[in-house]
Amino acid sequence: MPLPKEHFKVFISHATAADGALANWIADALDRLHIRAFVYERYKRGGQNRFEVIKERIKACPYFLVILTTDGIASQWVNQEIGYAVGVGREPIPIIEVDPYTGRCIDSAGFIELHDPIDYYRNDNVGLMASVIYTFYSLLFDERRWHDIIFLSCKCGNEFEGELDFEKAWEIWISDPSKTPFELPWTCVKCKRVVRVSFPDCHLLPQED
Repeated sequence: MPLPKEHFKVFISHATAADGALANWIADALDRLHIRAFVYERYKRGGQNRFEVIKERIKACPYFLVILTTDGIASQWVNQEIGYAVGVGREPIPIIEVDPYTGRCIDSAGFIELHDPIDYYRNDNVGLMASVIYTFYSLLFDERRWHDIIFLSCKCGNEFEGELDFEKAWEIWISDPSKTPFELPWTCVKCKRVVRVSFPDCHLLPQED
């Protein structure tokens, strides 16, 4: 996982050390939804030219997602990636950290100010993932490229796909005032164990024997 036959759809730009775990967490969920995400550190190889690889992937991916925490906004790499993405015609999808004291997005500048952000509260990764997934659901659905399936892996080693029914699950999520994640179950056809995913963040949950 992700499926090797799939092309990358999303380039995730982030401040390497500070926000790497968040970028990988987002990528894991998108990969499971067949929205394969490129995070440089996951695919780097010794000897390659980092910036050339990044430029190639930004051009190849139809979507450019950028994580703008305080570290992301200050990152020279992130700002160069934004400039390059805009230069090759990619509209940034910004995730912008919300200041916990003011309740407002932290200051950003340039091209990012022209794009509505996905708000990021550091104590609410599930809410962030819900917004990210819904954003890509909306984009891909409008383009008739949304696949309403999820890629699953069982502890027996079997990998399979399950029907997601995203709209039904999303209605359950948004109608819950407490916004509590819930489980979606599928049965592994090989060993009959139940494989569960947390919704709306679409991450695989631990399996029982």
